[in-house]
Amino acid sequence: MKKLFNIFLGCASLLMVAYSCEAEQPYYEGDSYVHFQVDTQEILATAGTPYADAKIDYGTTHVVSGDHQVKLVLDQANSTAVEGVDFQILNNNTSTLASGSANGQFTIRVLTPKMTESPKFAVFKVQSPTLPSAVFSNKLTVRMSLTCPISNFIGTGLFTNSVAYWMAPAGSTYQVQNFSSGSTNQFIIKGYMDDGSDLKVNYDPVTYQVSIPLQPTGYAPAAGQMAYASDPSTGPASTFNPCTRVLTLKVYWHVRNAAGTLVGHYNGGQPATEVFTGN
Repeated sequence: MKKLFNIFLGCASLLMVAYSCEAEQPYYEGDSYVHFQVDTQEILATAGTPYADAKIDYGTTHVVSGDHQVKLVLDQANSTAVEGVDFQILNNNTSTLASGSANGQFTIRVLTPKMTESPKFAVFKVQSPTLPSAVFSNKLTVRMSLTCPISNFIGTGLFTNSVAYWMAPAGSTYQVQNFSSGSTNQFIIKGYMDDGSDLKVNYDPVTYQVSIPLQPTGYAPAAGQMAYASDPSTGPASTFNPCTRVLTLKVYWHVRNAAGTLVGHYNGGQPATEVFTGN
């Protein structure tokens, strides 16, 4: 009986595989459908440059026979970016998909002077007079905005502690240095801690997110205790803006004993805001 049951399962599996293959075949057969390779894309224009060029990839469900003209068309009604003002589509919005190919590209030129740190969005469709459009990946949303190099953020290297909790009152000036080695990127706030040591924070140059590794302040509130700085376990994240030169830290200031056990905290246990603004 067990043997018969196994034979039945085997036959059923073969039938399911055969059905699955048969069901997928129309996807690959017939007309070659044109589509985008991704649904979203980000383009960053760096301050100080005239423009930023980026490739927009598209493809077809299988290789085409003969050359085909493919156009990138802006859906202005659903876009905040304006063609000809904020960006240009090079080659008259047109790409030629050569015979025997299944992949092509457009080039978008984002005009830096028109960009801001707040993103603008452009929604595109891909169309061809000789190729039908696919029912999938037929819309692409491009996010375009302004960014600045880390060198712009560092500037003179002098920053004012414009919003202060730990070293209140606000107004003190500190030197901030950039340190990058391999995958490690750090801003070093020189001499910030109570004992004259540096406050070091890690940053992501792509997302502009900042994290604060656990580090002692040099201040001992009682015998066998030490005050520390670290990331809060919850709440808003620390960030920096490379264009406006503002570093906003959300710091969990707390106390640990000699064994490293948490024994107290400051600011009611809530993250305190420390803002450093470039001079």
